[in-house]
Amino acid sequence: MFDISLLDTFTAVQELSSSFAVVPFENSTYGTVVFTLDLLVDRESAYPDLIVCGEYYLPICHNLLGHPSEAQPQNLPCEGSKSGQLHRNKHGLQHISTVYSHPQALGQCEHFLSQNLPGAERREISSTSKAAETVAGEGPNSRAAAISSSLAAELYGLTVLAEGIQDKDDNSTRFFVLRRQDTDSKSYVSPPHQPVSTDKGGWKTLISFTLPQQPSGTLADVLQVFKDHDLNLTGIHSRPSLQHAWHYVFLIEVQGRREASGHGVLNQALEEMQPKTREWRWLGSWIEQRVKPAQLR
Repeated sequence: MFDISLLDTFTAVQELSSSFAVVPFENSTYGTVVFTLDLLVDRESAYPDLIVCGEYYLPICHNLLGHPSEAQPQNLPCEGSKSGQLHRNKHGLQHISTVYSHPQALGQCEHFLSQNLPGAERREISSTSKAAETVAGEGPNSRAAAISSSLAAELYGLTVLAEGIQDKDDNSTRFFVLRRQDTDSKSYVSPPHQPVSTDKGGWKTLISFTLPQQPSGTLADVLQVFKDHDLNLTGIHSRPSLQHAWHYVFLIEVQGRREASGHGVLNQALEEMQPKTREWRWLGSWIEQRVKPAQLR
């Protein structure tokens, strides 16, 4: 398997070596993927042509992979699971001293790790598949395990020591689909559960902006513009701008669509917002995927 980083995916689309990229944006259990946020903030203007053109919700199931020991199997309680299910294992975990995985996966399995492997060292790695590859490379006597998928276990010849170890049964990740603004979006097919509505409630838009140093209250002034136009904000995030200490780039998700014609409620709001910001950037509009909890199981 190729170990492709998030930076690689952004670069591939910007340089036209790939038409689209699918990147994780936030998890229902562990929150926003910070590295994706930083790439969207794009402080060095390395990806000036990239926009979000779609979103997709994917249920995430984590497994503990490794090499079995001769210890007796255990039924491990899932401390954070709403259903109180047991993690049924064919092998014990007493020999595991190190757990590799991506920071998001480690966070999504916090309760399981704290209860069942409290003394194990947690080592962050670039991806869950890379974690499985690392454990496989250490050989059959390794005392390490990886949080990864059952597919990775098959690919790298590892054993599923415990399955379904995520803390929440409804654990899911929202992914963004990226493309260049100057390429044809018609070749992207949205997931089958897209809504038919095309009003402002059927679309989402992502915007980034920075604020002047003074006067105070400028962030509230920007947000008030959307309230005045009855536009619902579905997310707000911030990252250091690195221009100077304690200065931030804000990213907001708002229900509505930026129209190419220049008309529309959101276009009016953006026009009113502009003089209240230091600089701002439209990062795409896409059809909202309204997923009910039952669809994530």
